[in-house]
Parts: sequence; C-alpha cells; structure tokens
Amino acid sequence: MLGNPNDGVRDLPDISLFSGNGLRSGNWRAPVDWSLGGGTSFASPIMAGIQALVNQVWGPQGNPAPTYYALANLEYGKAGDPGCQTFAANGPAPTCIFRDVSIGDNDVDCTGPYNCFDPDASQGVPGALSLSDFSYQPTYKAGTGWDFATGLGSVNVPNLVLNPIWLFGTLFD
Repeated sequence: MLGNPNDGVRDLPDISLFSGNGLRSGNWRAPVDWSLGGGTSFASPIMAGIQALVNQVWGPQGNPAPTYYALANLEYGKAGDPGCQTFAANGPAPTCIFRDVSIGDNDVDCTGPYNCFDPDASQGVPGALSLSDFSYQPTYKAGTGWDFATGLGSVNVPNLVLNPIWLFGTLFD
C-alpha cells in the first residue's frame, strides 16, 4: 500500500474521520456543549455505522480492514491519485472511495523534556509533539496514500458502501 511502511506490524490509523478536539465552526449548527467533542469516541461509532450500512447492502463482512486496504490500493496505485486528494482543485473526484488527506499533520499537546517543543514551558502552556526539543518539527505529517496522520484518508460513504468488492470478502488481502 502506497505510504504504508512495510514493517510487519499493523500501523494505525486505518482511516480519518472526525478526530479533531472540537467541532468545526462555520456552517455547522452544533450545540455549544459540543465544543470539546471529537477523537476516537466520535469516529469509532461513526465508522461502525458506515460498516453497518455495508453489511445491510452486502451481508456480514467480518473484519473489513483488508477490504478497505484493497480498495485504497486500487484507488491510489503506486503513485497516488491526485484526483482523490482532499485538496484537489474543485475537491476530490466524485468517484473516489477515499479522499486522500495529503496536507497537514497531527498536533499533539505535550509536556516534558523529550520529543516536545515547548517554547512557553515557563508559562504553563503545553508544547507540541515534535522530532526536536528545540524547534517545531511535526512528528506525523500527512502525505500521499496511507500516512500516520490520516491513514487511508477520509471516506466517501456512498462509494464505500455500494462498491461491489464487498461480494468478494477478503479475497484481496
């Protein structure tokens, strides 16, 4: 899989959903008390609901992860599909199953002397997880294909649910 290290272990994340530490402002009409919602506690039940839709259409699938990776591998190929990138001109193509998040990084608060760039430590402000203690160097950058920041990318739910690959189960793993 493009971007996924061949390290013999399962690398995470698999996909990207609503995993921020708060709701996006703007067009959303969300209750005020949702401001600290997000992360795995939001993303896991959303993905379970998406997989339940797959199961309703195609029947029980068991572990869907091999199929997600088979679909992404077909979509991204050896070099990625620029038309499926989240930041493509006019947005990702409507045929994409995954929307490859190729720009950005994971910002994680930290304290302590190691792997934490903390210019305001004396003021009690947390630093950011970094490859350097002396300058900000993001540890998990988004890139083309699978990456440690966003996995396979975000999901185009109708394209994932209605893809006939589910008929073949884990044949492609």
